[in-house]
Amino acid sequence: MTLYALGLNHDTAPVQVRESFALKEQETRDFYRQLSLSPEGEVVLVSTCNRTEAYLFGTPEDVKAVRKALVVRAGESWPGDGSFCYQDEEAIRHVIEVSSGLRSQVLGDAQILAQVKDAYRLAVEEDRVHSYMHRLMHVTFRTAKRVMNETALADGIVSVSGAAIAAARLHFEQDGLQLFEDQRMLVLGAGEMAALALEALRSHGATDIRITNRTEANARQLAKKHGARTISWEERHAAIAASDLVIVATGAPRPTVVADELPRPRPASGSRLMIDIAVPRNVEEQVGALPGYRVIDLDAIDERLAHVEARRKAELPAAREICEDGLQEYVTWIFHQQALQPAINAIRNTFDSIRRQEIERHAHRFAETDADELDHLTRSILQKLLAIPVVRLKNVDPDSIDYVHGIRLLEALFSKSSRETDGESVDPRVAARKPSSMHPPSACPFGSDEMQADQSPEQKLAEMFRQFAAEKEQE
Repeated sequence: MTLYALGLNHDTAPVQVRESFALKEQETRDFYRQLSLSPEGEVVLVSTCNRTEAYLFGTPEDVKAVRKALVVRAGESWPGDGSFCYQDEEAIRHVIEVSSGLRSQVLGDAQILAQVKDAYRLAVEEDRVHSYMHRLMHVTFRTAKRVMNETALADGIVSVSGAAIAAARLHFEQDGLQLFEDQRMLVLGAGEMAALALEALRSHGATDIRITNRTEANARQLAKKHGARTISWEERHAAIAASDLVIVATGAPRPTVVADELPRPRPASGSRLMIDIAVPRNVEEQVGALPGYRVIDLDAIDERLAHVEARRKAELPAAREICEDGLQEYVTWIFHQQALQPAINAIRNTFDSIRRQEIERHAHRFAETDADELDHLTRSILQKLLAIPVVRLKNVDPDSIDYVHGIRLLEALFSKSSRETDGESVDPRVAARKPSSMHPPSACPFGSDEMQADQSPEQKLAEMFRQFAAEKEQE
């Protein structure tokens, strides 16, 4: 079993391909329910406008299964050159850096952490996550929080719409008006930039918003989605004069806001702020010279964004160092699990062997029709009995002095004896294991010669408790 990160994102594939593989919540649930992985496979699927990525603990066959399931959902062939597949440490690093905003289209994007958390919640609800992915996600979230709190990677506005809103807030504060809900807003356009501007206005409390667009049907559709009103395209200049903030996001080849057609506002009514985020500029240059109007264009926005972007890039080394701390924490935990797994398997196998032996011994007391029910019941009891000690065992500090000796004890206590293996050879390295000088035999009698190699697990367990009780009496 290996950790993988695979999929496609803004670095590997164009938007047309990403759109085909993007999954909404119900589609993600359907993906999980139709996906068949190996018994120990775990997966979390993250799907946003910029990425569709699977974080997987599984086998190479599981990787193929995930790709196939995504292809079925998208109805498209897998974009080999437009995708990626990392494994082991590079996969862990990718998951942590994505969630911390280091691999976002907008460096330091704070939204991605919430999106990964939502994806994890969905995977948990669909029972696709177990110990390895649980631990990875929790380490990832703690690391992302450290990046946010200990660096300035997420400081400042780095989107055009966000910078436009920040400029508008500063304008209103200078005029003594701080609340967006008190202002009249107008958005020209109905494309992607207009939609982002509307989302930003709504998130900052704007309530009085109108939309106008040359194609009225598009304006109505966008207005319905955001709870806004529409006005006709021909009335746009009069609507601009009656608004406090105007965001121009049209895509026309020539200005859509012309100075000669703008009414002159009353002197006491204050200035109208017009933010032109269109390319090319759609507000005529002469508008900024008119009394009662102020224009901010994309050059001013870009200058502000460049300053923030440079400041964020300066924080990258510190952020990456924190991410490496998270990576090492998780890798250490994996080594811990791998060291423990043989001992845990030995415990489970020993107790399960006893369970099956007892069922066979008493099989004559039960009807054949009860066999399946009895097997299910005893398995359930065994799982509950072992749950707490196994969980506590996994939580043992791997850096503690007794860790290695504890693992050796468990292997010696629950592994098959020479008598039980029916002549199977015993690894001489295991037979020769003894505690180091830091822990003489009296402190760890379970590793001494008193534990005979041919003892059964039951005898070993009894011997362990007898010696433990004897030590307590001496104390």
